[in-house]
Amino acid sequence: MKAGVAQISFCNEIETNVAKILSYLKTAGSLGLDFLCFPECCLTGYRRDFHNIVWDEVAQAIDKLQEVVTAEGITIAVGAPYAEAGKLYNAAIVVSANQRLNYFKNNLTEFDKLYFAEGKEVLSFEVAKVKCGLLICRDQNDPRLTQEYARAGVKVVFLLAAHYYLPAEARRKVDKNRALPIARAVENGLFVAKANAVGPQGDYVSLGRSMIVDPEGSVLCEADESEERLLYRDL
Repeated sequence: MKAGVAQISFCNEIETNVAKILSYLKTAGSLGLDFLCFPECCLTGYRRDFHNIVWDEVAQAIDKLQEVVTAEGITIAVGAPYAEAGKLYNAAIVVSANQRLNYFKNNLTEFDKLYFAEGKEVLSFEVAKVKCGLLICRDQNDPRLTQEYARAGVKVVFLLAAHYYLPAEARRKVDKNRALPIARAVENGLFVAKANAVGPQGDYVSLGRSMIVDPEGSVLCEADESEERLLYRDL
């Protein structure tokens, strides 16, 4: 399985975010990637008022992504808000040529709780005959979720993140947010591939450090704290 993560910056304009996502998606297709993971809420931006989302724009954006993944022969996971059964969730949406699957963030931040309901389940799926799972941002703090994936035979966990904090807090939390994906990989003997946002949104900043970690805890590749970048490896 050839898998990648896209470390990108984003804004509150869906059209602008989609254009960037499509650019990375097409690059991944040209590289022959089977799967590409984008950050949390990258479709809409994260530090925003989710009550003001234009839902038709979200639906049209996902339709457009599905057209392109079909043409490129790739599967993606993209972060976006998702409404279901009268509730709004912070979701990771798996999009391929013939299906869409949703994972809802289980461990919400105080900011998330202003808008989103808690997810209650994990999600596993196959890409190139490899069993994969998803987590979103603070889900990395809960070892039980990755353990549940390991028990289900998952080999690669993709982590969609948007570690936005005020600048001083962002600096303090760099080590923690780098260490947890490594710990989850070692504890469970699986790959962890983390796609984090990078750059500012308003007064908040996310310091990147996206990475792909092998089951022994070795960091196979890692982005820096400021640049947009596509990371990929044969897993």
